[in-house]
Amino acid sequence: MTHRPQWQKPRSRTRHPHLRVLFENVPLDAPQRLDTHHYLTEKKWERFYAPLLPEKGDLWINGEEAHHMLHVKRLKPGERLLLFDGNGREAVVRIVETRRDRALVAIERVEEVNREAGISITLAFSAPKGKRSEFLVQKCCELGVRRLIPLECERSVVKLAPEGSLKAERWRSVAVEASKQCGRTYITEISEVLGFSRLMDMAGDYQPKFLASTGPEASPLSEGVRNNADPRDILCIVGPEGGFSNKEIDSALRVGCIPVSLGPAVLRTETASVALVSMLLYAYSI
Repeated sequence: MTHRPQWQKPRSRTRHPHLRVLFENVPLDAPQRLDTHHYLTEKKWERFYAPLLPEKGDLWINGEEAHHMLHVKRLKPGERLLLFDGNGREAVVRIVETRRDRALVAIERVEEVNREAGISITLAFSAPKGKRSEFLVQKCCELGVRRLIPLECERSVVKLAPEGSLKAERWRSVAVEASKQCGRTYITEISEVLGFSRLMDMAGDYQPKFLASTGPEASPLSEGVRNNADPRDILCIVGPEGGFSNKEIDSALRVGCIPVSLGPAVLRTETASVALVSMLLYAYSI
């Protein structure tokens, strides 16, 4: 006789006491909420980027988006999909005609759709090496960061070319793909490269300003959040793995930056960036 293991009762959602508060008012059989802007049936529709999105009529999709639509996703005439313009609008469209390198779609409905976080975060970061910088851009875009500022610090390892470089263009492409994947209708802005002193000149436009630091001047992030309960436009500054120089820290303190610790470990730049943004989204309840 084949032995059948005994049925085991599923583990409780509140097995970990520190997570109980997240689930105490949620029924175990609660259905997942369906985003009607993103899903019109039980199947997720494919999304594509169309910066020049008209209110009605037909639109030819060309270039990389057409290649992805026709040769990667292999969509056919008659199928519906979603277009977004990167400025808050999303459209339901139907494929009318396909050619080798482009597709004609008919626009059925255009809506203003806002899936942005409840707070505005700008992240200035010293670029890490290689693909790690693309990881940073991708994850921060998925989390809803409004603006990314590549930052030149005294101890920066990667020296960045001015705006318009191949790296900046690659980051913008990563930002578009991240918005397509995560359902945002806006695209994170990739700023021109700034030196640390120039960033400090602009710091007055932000409140609060958090400087990720491992030095003795840093206080817990939770303390900085408590003292800034009503943020206007948050600036996060993450330096190179060698840290900020004393001159940079003094400059940041003079313009009101708050040095904050992200824990006892020394994190890579991309890890610190994602962690800081995630903590702030949670602290301010998204």
